[in-house]
Amino acid sequence: MALVKARISAMSQPKAILFDLDGTLVDSVPLWIEANLSALESLGVVLDAGAFLNDFYHAGLHYEGILEKLGASTVDEGTFYESRDTRFVDLLREHVEWTGKAEQALRQCAAHAPLGMMTGSRRRFVDAMDERLNLSSLFTAIVTRDDTGTKMKPDPYGLVLLTEQIGVTPADCVYIGDQSVDVYAAQNAHMQSCLLVTKETPDGAATHADMVIK
Repeated sequence: MALVKARISAMSQPKAILFDLDGTLVDSVPLWIEANLSALESLGVVLDAGAFLNDFYHAGLHYEGILEKLGASTVDEGTFYESRDTRFVDLLREHVEWTGKAEQALRQCAAHAPLGMMTGSRRRFVDAMDERLNLSSLFTAIVTRDDTGTKMKPDPYGLVLLTEQIGVTPADCVYIGDQSVDVYAAQNAHMQSCLLVTKETPDGAATHADMVIK
């Protein structure tokens, strides 16, 4: 993340710098996996962390998609959601940390342009992270799953909504994320895409990104 400032400066100066959250700014993906596996196991569905990461997380499946692929008829959705989300919120409040030097990178970027965040996480998850990291203080606007509904990445709706809240046009922005769906969402919104490669980034995700940071 320390390279973000230099890479952004190398392109035409964006009017806003937009970020994904989970895996990009905060190291929450292992906690998300733990919460999902714990909830599934309580309902009699056993899945290992590697399979969940590759088959669900990388595919951008977060809620209904997970149950659908596993066979929703065998899982009570309400029970699953409540168990998983409660566990995830507790884990975030106690354990979530910044990814590397993400906080310092955000403060550097904020000196050049307004910052925005668009995440597939629910608002309650972002609020739990905020309690521990005070991340919301760094952003001009934040868009969550509660704002986008079923229009999740790679659908550009959330990014376009974010630019409207900040007061800029998509073409004048760059979106930084760690997953293929982040790159595709940026492209679909007609803005620059920047892929941050982490341990959770799938192979081949950098193929279509305008910029890549390792």
